[in-house]
Amino acid sequence: MQMQTIVYVTDMDRSIEFYERLGFTVDYRGGPVWTAFRGTDGVLALHTVDELPAPGRVALSLVADDTLEKIVVRLARHGVEASSIETQPFGRSTVVQDPDGLPIQINEHAPD
Repeated sequence: MQMQTIVYVTDMDRSIEFYERLGFTVDYRGGPVWTAFRGTDGVLALHTVDELPAPGRVALSLVADDTLEKIVVRLARHGVEASSIETQPFGRSTVVQDPDGLPIQINEHAPD
């Protein structure tokens, strides 16, 4: 079985642009309501809704494929603000928000 995470969004085009800036590539576009990004470990899918469900849409955490400093700079060039980089028990992390306010933690794991 493969993991598929669905994130509910209010504006598909705006959200696709944001997730592409995080490094995802569109694998499938199912009209205005469904887009899937294929990753090495699963699928991230976007689904449009008129109103975001409460209390939350999903918890999303990504494992960085580059240093957090490089990712933060790359995102800043596109107007995406990241939190300060914090040291965690597993390594380091920063948090960004998608266009609808979903917090996304980006992790840089410490070498074993």
